[in-house]
Amino acid sequence: FKQELINESYSKSNLYKLKEESFEKVNLELFSDIPSIEKYRTDISPRENMERIINISKNFVETFNSPGQKNLLFTGTPGVGKTFISSCIANEIINKNYTVLYQTSSLLLNSIFDYKFSKSDDSKELYDSLFNVNLLIIDDLGTENLTAAKFEELFTILNSRLITPNTKTIISTNLSLEELAKTYDHRIISRLMGNFNILRFYGDDIRLKK
Repeated sequence: FKQELINESYSKSNLYKLKEESFEKVNLELFSDIPSIEKYRTDISPRENMERIINISKNFVETFNSPGQKNLLFTGTPGVGKTFISSCIANEIINKNYTVLYQTSSLLLNSIFDYKFSKSDDSKELYDSLFNVNLLIIDDLGTENLTAAKFEELFTILNSRLITPNTKTIISTNLSLEELAKTYDHRIISRLMGNFNILRFYGDDIRLKK
């Protein structure tokens, strides 16, 4: 019932587009089994890396309510599976009767300022859910129009969720760790580095392969 309220209130949540995704639909054949230090800066092939990411993601679902379970940060170029794996996790978490809110960083931060200017009951529900929903998925971090006020709101969300029981956060970004460090202040980077399991996605663009 709580999840239905979130879906109804947050009409932009995109969850309706993601409900068909599952780990069973992952096609590892789309990922090269040939390692290349020159291309990927590692001797682990994209396929082996994706297998590892899937295992970590499944463990995240299974131990979701464990205090020791870290949040997840997905980093990598577009089209390498970040949104798909986020969707798989979201569906598994909903099936375990937890609540999920999925949104791009730009729309998420815009919704915060909508609330602060409008103060409507609907926008307050949305604002509160950013802090209380069991799993918050922030997609495309780094695409938002950055301002000092948005930096502060993003920090507040991340920091508050780290100390709120039974909440976890997944962030996906096309930026590398180096680019993130140049874009966000040290308080945000410190939270990401210390409280998130950082998973790097790489390989050829799956959308182009399909």
